Amino acid sequence: MPIKRAIAYSVAINLFFLALCLVFGDLKFGAIDDYFMAARLTGALGTDYNPHLIFVNAIYGYALLPLYHLFPKIGWYYIGEMFAVFLSFTVIGYVLLLRCGERWGAILATLFTALFASDFYLVVQFTQCASILSAAGMLLFAYGVIQCSRMDCFVAKAPRNDVRKYIPFVFSIILMLWGSVMRWQAFLMGMPFFCLGMLFIFKHCWKSKWRVIVGLAILFVGAFTMHHFDQQIYQSPEYADFVKFQGPRVALGDKENFNQNAVYEDAEEIGLSGKDFQMLKEWIHYDTEVFSVDSLKRYTDIISAYRDPNPPQLIPRNLLNALSHSIHSPLFWTWFILCLIAYITNPNKFLYLWTSLAIVLALMAHLLSIGRLVYRVESGFWLYAAILAIPLFGRLSLNIPRKLTYSILAIIAVVNIYAYATSGEMVRDPSSGRMRTLAIEDSTDYGQVFDYIDNQPDKLFLLSMNAFMRFSHHRNPPYLAEPIGQYCRTVSFGYWTPYLPEVTEALADFGIKNPMKDVIHDNVIVLNEPHLVDFLQRHYYDSVAVDTLKEIGEMTFYKYRLVNIANAQENKQ
Repeated sequence: MPIKRAIAYSVAINLFFLALCLVFGDLKFGAIDDYFMAARLTGALGTDYNPHLIFVNAIYGYALLPLYHLFPKIGWYYIGEMFAVFLSFTVIGYVLLLRCGERWGAILATLFTALFASDFYLVVQFTQCASILSAAGMLLFAYGVIQCSRMDCFVAKAPRNDVRKYIPFVFSIILMLWGSVMRWQAFLMGMPFFCLGMLFIFKHCWKSKWRVIVGLAILFVGAFTMHHFDQQIYQSPEYADFVKFQGPRVALGDKENFNQNAVYEDAEEIGLSGKDFQMLKEWIHYDTEVFSVDSLKRYTDIISAYRDPNPPQLIPRNLLNALSHSIHSPLFWTWFILCLIAYITNPNKFLYLWTSLAIVLALMAHLLSIGRLVYRVESGFWLYAAILAIPLFGRLSLNIPRKLTYSILAIIAVVNIYAYATSGEMVRDPSSGRMRTLAIEDSTDYGQVFDYIDNQPDKLFLLSMNAFMRFSHHRNPPYLAEPIGQYCRTVSFGYWTPYLPEVTEALADFGIKNPMKDVIHDNVIVLNEPHLVDFLQRHYYDSVAVDTLKEIGEMTFYKYRLVNIANAQENKQ
């Protein structure tokens, strides 16, 4: 099939599904982390653009800065992720068309995109974005190796030094480097599958060994250099408190694989507070004294002794449970079908199905053991395993009539138009994989909430983490940028934003050194956190009261105050 036609077909297929998502879908980030990284990039958390994106390599932020300066109202972070997904799908469809021919290739490319368009376009987020970019790059690299070893190289009778031989290698390396930028861990988890795929085409690799060696050298040197550049940013003194805070935050907030009652009891026995432990589990931890990093470490040290056991004899049962869950996702069946096609058309490669499955299960077992197996990560395993089966395809000898091809494509199109028109807002939850809407049922008029905050520029608002996250659903849509300073007066008691340099500066502008202790200041209002009285009286003050200032739906504004002014000057030691 001609290259230009394959590109045109693949672009057309993906434009069709992208249009369905844009017209009928509910466009949101798949992870709130993406929203706040985008907000940080636009300067919404502080007073200027900040390309240091925490979970995404800063290179992505620096690459987008010129676009933000030219068109500051556009959400380029989101558009960049959407373009990455579109480009990845296009590359996968392009290789399927060249590998399987015009008719079978068009059907497979359309089916593949139909199965995953909503998962990636409607809940776009950095982990899945990294996985599909890396997978598309690995596929293109493997396809380029096979084509060059056969001396086809996209142009019949091309000379040995034809520069077009290197095009797939160049673009594949760019895609994989982009994937490593979006999330380093997601890029690395694809490496076992990439190595396996290259092993199964080792003869082709040997024939093009210098291209392969040079390409891989450029890939790994570039990827590790960019990763090192990003890590060095957070070694600077301004990030010292933030970096030290991340370990305890993850252990206390993100992980649930330990006996919480036992930790509560042990904390009480050694003089720590069980009540404080419960607050930490509820993501109320922005207190620089009671919940300093050293204090948090005392809690995390207890947790390590009560991790849920994962004895080897339970691993098979846990894996079977996880596998039964995977069977209900489209990625599992895509992997199975593509491996089946590889076996039917090229029986010599039948071991790929079992070896790729073994790698998937091994990675799943590891994540199960640390309590971190979520759908967005698990789906990446199946995606890598499925995509790298495509280079193993042999020739599809079964001819399919042109009219039948058009009929199948028309049926796929009609079914998807109907599905998106009737339930386009339904997506797979990036954490659980269950079908749901991303919209939060909330009767609150957030216009009134934001007006109440904006009309008091001399006040700092300290929020519960839940309220802080809900703001992300009711501020600007992802394709529009949050303006500079949007969140500089709304600081969360939890989440990963505490101790960020710009958050610390915003607090200092209002004379706040310790957010939880200083809620009694006249210029501080608390949103949706009415249960701090006991904490404040146990650690800082003799008597504290809390008044309700205003209720707007599910959002309630509170004012904490000292009851006895005479005692206000004497803090508990």
